[in-house]
Amino acid sequence: MNFASPWFLLGLLGIAIPVWLHLYYKKTPVRKDFPSLRLIMKSVEMLQHQRKLRNLLLMALRICLIILAVMALARPFVGQSAGAGVSSSAPTAFVILLDNSMSMGSTYQGVSVFNTARARALDILDQMGQGDKATVGLINEPGGLVFSQLTWDKEALRQCINNAKLTAGGTDMASGLLPALELLVPLKGYRRSIYVVTDMTESAWKPFVDRYDLERIDKGIDLVMVPVGGTAPDNMAVTGLEIDASVVMIGRKVPLKVTVSNFTGKKQKCKIGISINGERKLGSEVEIEANSEKICEIECTFAKTGMNHVEASIQNDAMPLDDQRHLAVRVFEPCKILLIKPETSGNTDNYDDIFIKFALNPLNKSKENIFTVDSRSVSEIGKAEPAAYAAVILLNQRQLPTAFIKKLSEYVINGGNLITFLGDRAVPEWYNKHLSDDLGGNYLLPARIFKRVGNAVSKSVGYQLTDIDLGHPAFSIFGKDGNGDPSRAKIYEFFQVKPNPTAMLLCRMSHGLPGIVEEKRGRGRSMLVTFTADNKWSNWPIKPTWLPFMHQALIYMITSNDVTINGARPGMPISAIITASDNDSVVMKHPDGTKESITGLTSTKGALHFTTRNTEQPGYYEISVGQRLVSAFAVNPPAEESNLTRINLRKIPRFIPLEQKVGNGKSVKEKVALLRDGYDLSNAAIWLLILLALAECFFANKPIEKKVSNVA
Repeated sequence: MNFASPWFLLGLLGIAIPVWLHLYYKKTPVRKDFPSLRLIMKSVEMLQHQRKLRNLLLMALRICLIILAVMALARPFVGQSAGAGVSSSAPTAFVILLDNSMSMGSTYQGVSVFNTARARALDILDQMGQGDKATVGLINEPGGLVFSQLTWDKEALRQCINNAKLTAGGTDMASGLLPALELLVPLKGYRRSIYVVTDMTESAWKPFVDRYDLERIDKGIDLVMVPVGGTAPDNMAVTGLEIDASVVMIGRKVPLKVTVSNFTGKKQKCKIGISINGERKLGSEVEIEANSEKICEIECTFAKTGMNHVEASIQNDAMPLDDQRHLAVRVFEPCKILLIKPETSGNTDNYDDIFIKFALNPLNKSKENIFTVDSRSVSEIGKAEPAAYAAVILLNQRQLPTAFIKKLSEYVINGGNLITFLGDRAVPEWYNKHLSDDLGGNYLLPARIFKRVGNAVSKSVGYQLTDIDLGHPAFSIFGKDGNGDPSRAKIYEFFQVKPNPTAMLLCRMSHGLPGIVEEKRGRGRSMLVTFTADNKWSNWPIKPTWLPFMHQALIYMITSNDVTINGARPGMPISAIITASDNDSVVMKHPDGTKESITGLTSTKGALHFTTRNTEQPGYYEISVGQRLVSAFAVNPPAEESNLTRINLRKIPRFIPLEQKVGNGKSVKEKVALLRDGYDLSNAAIWLLILLALAECFFANKPIEKKVSNVA
């Protein structure tokens, strides 16, 4: 309890007056003559008993009158908040956290929930008095405080609330609450409050409550919940969109997977529309059970190479922001692979390229295949241009022409891909000198080569692949059950190598020596396999895991140069490396058509590294260097924001719900004032004082009845 005028409490000392009057003041008896002394004695005893009871009642009433008079003058306040326990003359420090996440974009009874939330925030701000200070925070992803410090500028805070924009991001309570607590905890002399204006979706609040112990927050700070939006409206959303293909080829049908979620209590039908580069291509009607999701697979075909924009949409409903989903897809021409096999020199026992060709095109198809293989011997590569191929594979070479080595080095540094298989023709000294030392900083090999280990002739000892990096794209497919295990293959002979400091070790042999090494070279990649690509030194090429390894390794290397940004959410920083020079201008085109020049680029050899935070808009973004489109990415709202189910207030500790426990029928301004100051009991004390005064007058002037009939 708090008092507006606590000095009046000294009036409670007046309680001593009625106590003294009733306990120490005695009336002088009046002598009367009566005919019978016996009757007089009995009458006096009865009157004294009745008078004693009445006097005790009167004393209690008079004590209460004094207490109520003092309390009315002291103006007591009582409330459930911590602020009601601080002196009413103390200034107020508070933070308004406004939820501007995507779920606030729904409508309730035809009114935007976010507009209602801004109106509630302004009502709370109107309670800011002289000497009070406050700030405003946003709790979208990524959220934070608009002003990093509390301010007395009420008009500036009002503008912040009016200018707050609804975003397509998720809810991040911690981003606003934690910095708000840092500001308020040191202010012990203030009445401190944090007001959270939100729609209270369970998907946002449950993870926050599970992660943070709200009971440990300073008890002197009021955490006030201001719910908006009422009950959750029915909502359907596109919550997933992906291409079920590792590489998308022009003119080839690929399966497009669209996930549609039904957040309603009944079965719903909806029509899914697919647009490619702004042109509506396909449509499919689906029926989805209540409170469930359905994955629809739709085949589509791309008519142009490069970056393509795919959009899946359904009809608009109570929350239109989640009725579309976007995807950036790079479409390739069939990937041309150059195999450089050893010279036969009349020896027909040469199968180095057979197993690679079979792995890349197992059905020997001339069309509808991801890879197109061009196999050439050393003598046939004179006019070959590595830049015309997606990857070059060296197979058990003894030596290569110097001119071709130079072309190969430039090709890799500028973004090409090289896989080198060793074998019985490989001479370590030549490899180390011509493919590493003589090329200086443009070296090709990710490791230095030393002696051979094992014996592929006797095959007395078979080594296995161990410490396989299942996180690497070349091996990640084997991390799932049923996709095989490369470690079951036997390697009978291989070269001992020492990886470069910046190289990655993808696997080892069973005794610990490196097996496959990879290193990023300029904008390209170089992979070294320490054994042969045929079955001379290993039986892996005849194992079922050989084909998926070769496919995954090449697909990874070919696509690794792209700006691959998956799962980008609104407001999330985007960082990527693009092919450009220092003098090139880099422009990012936003979904609404506006263009932004990217600055603050970090230059590396032949590449630019950029970072941007301007990704608030959901949709398709394009990145261009000069007039050339180099890449694109899509930003989509978080799927969990589409579930508008409200959390039960009882599951959120420490928060005082403004709507339910602080009066009914009052405006938000009145409720905030009541919560901050508590209930003013002075008026109630005055009315009770009047009633007790009337009761005191009645009992003080009521004569004592003489019940003579009982005295015989």
